[in-house]
Amino acid sequence: MCNSDMQMILGIIITILNVIRFFIPIVLIILCTIDIFKIIVSKKEDEIKDLRKDVIRKIIYAVIIYLIPFLVPFFFHLVDQLIPFNYDDSWKECWDIVEQSKKNQQNT
Repeated sequence: MCNSDMQMILGIIITILNVIRFFIPIVLIILCTIDIFKIIVSKKEDEIKDLRKDVIRKIIYAVIIYLIPFLVPFFFHLVDQLIPFNYDDSWKECWDIVEQSKKNQQNT
């Protein structure tokens, strides 16, 4: 199951997920900074309240997006412990191999 083609595909997927995990929170932080600047220069109370809600929502989104790679395996493991299924998890072993090799490449 975990041949070189599968490792290449999973490597691309892992790279794309890491880029998304890195850039989306940065974009949301930049947008929050712009909204905070709008709050500072705004004189209308209604507009300030709306912008404040937007900033809080964007911060929550940034945290959730950053934590997704950590939360998804945790929930899968939790569900597997509560309701054990008989399924082929060889893709998970391949995923772990590719993920570990990516980490080793980054450390060198």
